[in-house]
This record gives sequence, C-alpha cells and structure tokens, in this order.
Amino acid sequence: MGKRCLIVYSSRTGNTAKVAQRIKTTFERHGWACESFRISKDSDLMNPPFSFKNYDFVCVGSGVIMHAPQEEILTLIRKQFFGIDPRILLKSADGETPIGIREKYNPAETKTAVNPHHKIVLDDASGKAVVFATYAGNEFGPKEAEPSLMLLELEIEHLGFDCIGRFCCPGKSGNSPTPMAYHGDIRDRPNERDLTKAEMFIEEKLEEITDRTS
Repeated sequence: MGKRCLIVYSSRTGNTAKVAQRIKTTFERHGWACESFRISKDSDLMNPPFSFKNYDFVCVGSGVIMHAPQEEILTLIRKQFFGIDPRILLKSADGETPIGIREKYNPAETKTAVNPHHKIVLDDASGKAVVFATYAGNEFGPKEAEPSLMLLELEIEHLGFDCIGRFCCPGKSGNSPTPMAYHGDIRDRPNERDLTKAEMFIEEKLEEITDRTS
C-alpha cells in the first residue's frame, strides 16, 4: 500500500479542524505524505483542487448539524460519484429543482451523464478510509453523531474506499455554559484529551493496515 493520505473536512466552528490537524500530524509522524483541505460553502465543490483517486488513505470529517454532516462535504463527495452537481438530483416533491440550482441547471447534463449505479465490492486492495465528526450532543451524547458518521462512511465507500473506522468527539456549539447537557459544559471541547484519542485512533488504524499487508 502506498502512503499518500487525503484529509478533507468541513468545519464551520473550528472544532472539526482541530481534529483534522491532529490526524494530519499523526499520519506525517508515521511517514505519510498528507494533504488537508478544509471545505466551506464558498469552496469550488464541483472542481476541488485534488482527486480522491490519487490517495491511498482518505479521512473525511464534518461538524454535525441536526444529526447530519454539513451539506458542503456531502455535495463534494457525491459530485465525484455522480459526475454532476448532486443537488440537481435532489428534486422537490413537485419535480422542480431546488431554489438556487434551477437557474444553473442544464437538463442535458443528466441525459448525458453515465448512470453510476452498479454493485461495489470492497476488498483488501481497496483504498482505506476513516470518517470523523465533532458534535454537541446535548440530549443523547455520541448517539447524535452516529447518523453523520454512517452517512459519511456510505458516501466515501461509494468512491471505492473501504472505511475501517469512525471517530467522534464533543465540540462546543456556543459560548454559553451547558451544565444540563449530556456532556456538561463543553466550551473547551475538543480538548487535548479528545485530540489524544483522535491520535490513538489513527495509530490503531495504521497498525491494522500494516498488519494486513505484512
């Protein structure tokens, strides 16, 4: 297995960015060439400055909003799979394209795009991936991050990467104390303990893939 790693993530508050940076330094300490890209709503989601296929290991992360990953990271990954702006495919009940997409939509695109749906088989030769998230989890804690992690895993596996792990930790959602929330006051999260856990998670996964190939 090669040793090129891509970290791509969305982080509107900076919480997920802290985890992404610790993941990057962990890979680099183990001799990996690692590139990291923070995705925002203003990024060119249709033409990112990287190609997933050029990497051996991919780490995909997002903050959690209403139990889901941030829209921009999903749009970026899905574009790689469908070959067109995936928001075009998210039709409303009356068949109209979403507001903001309608003006840019060229119906010919969907007629000429190749149907990407086929059985996907992942094996030991597939590139590897992990997904990660930060969340507030006021009511149920880490359970509230599970839908996001599962969806990120599904989306990256559509690109042919075998997801071998998920990581999440709390992240502050404001500057007010939350003593009655699941994790209590999380204004300092992710803290150093959380980032150490992220580091240990990556080291465990790197050990796993080394064992598989040795």
